[in-house]
Amino acid sequence: MILTEMWTAQIPEIYKQFADIVGDSYWKKRVALLRQEIKGNRFLTDYIQRENSIAFQLESLRELIAKFGSVPPWEINNHAIYPAVSFAAQALSIMEALPRKLAEQFKRRIHGAFKNPDDMRGLRLELSAATHFARRGLKISWPEMSGIGGTFDLLIEGLGPQGLEVECKSISEDKGRKIPKQEVLNFYNLLWPHLESTRKGLAGGLSVVLTIPGRLPTEYKDRMALAKQVGTYVFLGKSATLPNGSSIRITEFDIKRLGKIPLATNPQELRTTVDGVTETTNRQTMLIGTNAGGALALAVQSTADDTFMKAIFDTLSDSAKRQFSSIRGGMFLTGLQGLNAEQLRSIAGQDDDLSQESTALRIAVSKFLSGTGRDHVIGVGFLSENDLVSADEGIVESGGTAYYFPKRESPLWSDDFSGLFSWSNNNRSTAPLLVPA
Repeated sequence: MILTEMWTAQIPEIYKQFADIVGDSYWKKRVALLRQEIKGNRFLTDYIQRENSIAFQLESLRELIAKFGSVPPWEINNHAIYPAVSFAAQALSIMEALPRKLAEQFKRRIHGAFKNPDDMRGLRLELSAATHFARRGLKISWPEMSGIGGTFDLLIEGLGPQGLEVECKSISEDKGRKIPKQEVLNFYNLLWPHLESTRKGLAGGLSVVLTIPGRLPTEYKDRMALAKQVGTYVFLGKSATLPNGSSIRITEFDIKRLGKIPLATNPQELRTTVDGVTETTNRQTMLIGTNAGGALALAVQSTADDTFMKAIFDTLSDSAKRQFSSIRGGMFLTGLQGLNAEQLRSIAGQDDDLSQESTALRIAVSKFLSGTGRDHVIGVGFLSENDLVSADEGIVESGGTAYYFPKRESPLWSDDFSGLFSWSNNNRSTAPLLVPA
C-alpha cells in the first residue's frame, strides 16, 4: 500500500497529482498566513518555516510552476524539497489503495495536518514507521481504514501469532515546557526595542537570564511591561527581582568564550556554547552581536521544572491503557523533535558503555516497561528527526536513527519481534528512497 521508492524524475508528476487531489490552496493559504505572521516578528522566521516545512516546500513548487509553467528540471535535484515530495508520494500511494470513502477521510486528515504542525509531525512519523516495516517485506494495515478495529496506528501483519500493533507518538520540543518556544520568540520581539542602546554600545559579553514563576504573563500589556523592565535592567547591567516574582540575573562573560560561533553550523555546538555563558540547560535562548563588537546572550526559563521526560512517559502510559487491544503485542514508536541522529546514537552509545551511568532515557524506559498493566507492551522505540543521507549510486535516503528497547518478558513476546530495527543501515528508519533519474 505504501510507496518505498521513487525516481526523482517523477517529482513534477507527483506534485501535480498531489496538488490536484489534495488541493494546492491548502498550503498556499497556510504559507500566506504564516508569512504575514513572520512580518510581525523577525524572530519567528526559522521557527515557523521549520514547524511548517512541508507546506513551505510544496508552496515553493507551486510558485515555480506559476512562474515557469512546470517544475524546472534543476529543481528535481534540490534536496530541500525531498521531504515534501516523499510525503506527497506516500500519501498518494495510500489514497490510491483505499476505497473512495476512506481515501476522502485520509485526505481530510492531510488538510488538518497543514493547519497544525503537531498533526503533520504525527502523520509523517506514522508514514515513516509504515515505510520501515514495508521495506522489510511486511504487510501493513491501518486499523481505521481496514475495518480490523482498534485505535492504534498500524498493524504489522505476519509478526508473531496475530501481528504487531504499533502506536506512533510524535513528541515536540515544547513537551513538558511551561514556556513554549513561540511564546519566548514573541517576547523577544517585544524586548527588542528596549535593547537598542545595549545593542549599540555593549563591547563585552553580557548574559541575561529571566526566570519567571510559572508562565509568561497572559495579557499583552503585562508582557510589554515585563519587556520594558528587562530592557531597563539590561541597560543598567544590574540583576533584580521584579514585583511579579520574576528575577533577572545579569553577569558578564569573556567574549572569547564564543570563539567562532557566528561561523558554526552544528546546532549542538551552538547550544552548548550559549548554555555555558548563560549557565542554563536547554532553555530558550538568543545570542545578539552588538555594533561595538560585544555579545548579548538572553535566556528565558520558568521556576517550574521542565518535565520533558515525565511528559513523554505520561503520554505513553495513558496510550498503553487506551489504544492497544491487549490481545496482540503492542509497540510504541516515539519521534523526538529536535533530537538528531548523532545525538540519539550518543545516548545509545552511553547506555552500551558499561563504564558509564545509564541515561535518563534508559532509566525511564525500564521503569515504564516494568509498570503494572503493561504486559502487552513488547517494546518502545525512539526515532530521531529525519535527515537526508546520500547512499550508493546517488540514491537519497530520508530518515532517522532508531533506538529500540524490547521487552522480552512480555507474555505476548515473539521472537519475530527481535531485531526490528537492526536491519537498516545504522538502525535508520527510512522514508522512501529517492533514485536519480
